[in-house]
Amino acid sequence: MSTTQQPTSSADASDDAAPRHVILGTAGHIDHGKTSLIRALTGTDTDRLPEEKRRGMTIELGFAELRIGDTDFGIVDVPGHERFVRTMVSGATGVDVALFVVAADDSVMPQTVEHVEIADLLGIPEGIVAVTKCDLVDGEMAELVASEVAELLANTRFASAPTVCVSATTGAGLARLREQLLSAAERVRRAEFAQPFRMPVDRVFTVAGRGTVVTGSVISGTLAAGDNVVIWPGGQIAKVREVQTHSRSAGHVESGQRAAINLQGVNRDEVERGGELAAPSAVKPTRWIDARLRCLASHTQPIRNHSLLRLCIGTGEVLARCVCLDGNDIAPGGSALVQLRCRDAITAGFGQRFIVRDENAARTAGGGVVLRAAQRRISKHMADEITGLQRLFDGTPAERVEEVVRYHGFDQPGDDAIALSAGVACDDVPTLRATLAENAKVITLNGTDTPLSARFVAAFERRAGAWLETYHRRNPDVPGCLLETFTGFLERTSRRNVARAVLDRMIASRAVKIMGNYVCLAAFAPQLSAEDERVMQRMLALFADAGFQPPSIADLVKQTGANKQRIEKLIKVADSLGQLVRIDATIYLDADTAGMLRDAMTKLHADTGAFTVSQMREALGTSRKFAVPFAEYLDRTGITQRRGDTRIVVETKSEIADDNTDSRL
Repeated sequence: MSTTQQPTSSADASDDAAPRHVILGTAGHIDHGKTSLIRALTGTDTDRLPEEKRRGMTIELGFAELRIGDTDFGIVDVPGHERFVRTMVSGATGVDVALFVVAADDSVMPQTVEHVEIADLLGIPEGIVAVTKCDLVDGEMAELVASEVAELLANTRFASAPTVCVSATTGAGLARLREQLLSAAERVRRAEFAQPFRMPVDRVFTVAGRGTVVTGSVISGTLAAGDNVVIWPGGQIAKVREVQTHSRSAGHVESGQRAAINLQGVNRDEVERGGELAAPSAVKPTRWIDARLRCLASHTQPIRNHSLLRLCIGTGEVLARCVCLDGNDIAPGGSALVQLRCRDAITAGFGQRFIVRDENAARTAGGGVVLRAAQRRISKHMADEITGLQRLFDGTPAERVEEVVRYHGFDQPGDDAIALSAGVACDDVPTLRATLAENAKVITLNGTDTPLSARFVAAFERRAGAWLETYHRRNPDVPGCLLETFTGFLERTSRRNVARAVLDRMIASRAVKIMGNYVCLAAFAPQLSAEDERVMQRMLALFADAGFQPPSIADLVKQTGANKQRIEKLIKVADSLGQLVRIDATIYLDADTAGMLRDAMTKLHADTGAFTVSQMREALGTSRKFAVPFAEYLDRTGITQRRGDTRIVVETKSEIADDNTDSRL
């Protein structure tokens, strides 16, 4: 199951010591002696392919192990040729210490510069410079090269990186290089809280009798034999048969280690380099990455809005469209919030670093940090989203948790997912939630048990208000929107158990008001002309005179002289003002007559007990055309209850119009 034959170097401590695990990655121009230096340090030749040995150059990633004191270095040797930058980026994933190799007889070269830029963009914590081939030049030349490297590093995170002059041939400087490597390893600090297992895959092969083996640098969490992992981007679940690190079986592997993982029942073609092994709850594939992107100062052109780039993340590469969220372009040396819209699904997590290269992969353009593995597209016009991304970038842990809660809206994830998305410890999420609740940043709506972002709820209420405003603008003569229509909108855009709570909040804040069967913005009221007022008064008089045989729209048109559209509009206004009561889609009663209907049925029930529709018709002195809708209306509003062919009065309410309104809320 081993990837290569990798003898361990001599160690200063016993094998019984619990080692610190650190990933060391080489960087530098071709022919500057990276592979020779690793061989001198470890005894391992990381060029394992016949073509590499024939051509004398590294093409694929090579691996070795180095033990110094209580520190175990997993070494990734990367190719230095410009055609293999993608492979170099793949190898740099998860690296804790970058070993910049510069030949004393050649000094800084193009790939030296690009590799330094990549390491800087990837946020590798520590760096050391090894000026190699010092046996080929005098001391003055070696010092000159060292000063040129220092100048290159001056404006990067590696400005204070120590420099060691070495010779892989004579062994000069190797002891001091080991000392500096150990010192750098001691400065490496990882997240102090537990995170789920993640390992980008940089190699896949098959071992006879064992099956598929994948290797990579563990970037978070731990993994042991018997655990389940998900193979992304496909999503297959696999069981781990065995784990090894540097050809040795291990009880488990953890962040900072090189690992070889034997997967049970997985075919070779089900996993490939560029994919990822992860704990089931760690990540999900996405095609949208919200991020902070920096354009290299050395890049000759700005990163254009909507430009097509090659996104290198983890060990994979995918074409992505760069959508700038706070400007049109990103000037060299500048940075901006962006959404990277990927051609294929990838895996990513909060805080993960990445590189972008030109579409033709000729040059590294920049790099950045993932703020969110997004669920949807966003644009620069979405102010809440831009503010949220800025909070993820530089906010406090509480602000990041608040933003994650806001982003997920009504579909809140569990504490584990919130912790991953906000970059905090899972155990801290309840405390952070409580703090947000105390400050009214997170609220729980009446009748629900899900804490929601106050900013999200306010934005949702604004959206609902805007929807109503549009409705009013399109229907200026209508008293408002039917309650069932508005609550239907709220349910479609939220969840059923949330819609009523949102409506209650909007009523309580006086954003909207209820008018009979209608809801409208508080500032909205239908305007009636003098002619409308005249027709309205005549219409209401006709309803009052008609009693339990109310007029139809056709009757009203004939007796008022108004057209059908005006009559329908005025009926809605009268209904919203409580002057008429809606029995069904075509029948309305004068409000006083509706009250008399209730009283008449109460008296009928007291006199006869359960009554039929025929008895009801006789008591009201009306026809069956109206008696049946009246009976159904009384059932619907809770005044009566049907029992077979009879009804009983079950409740008496003071205002039948209020009963109608309550039933529709």
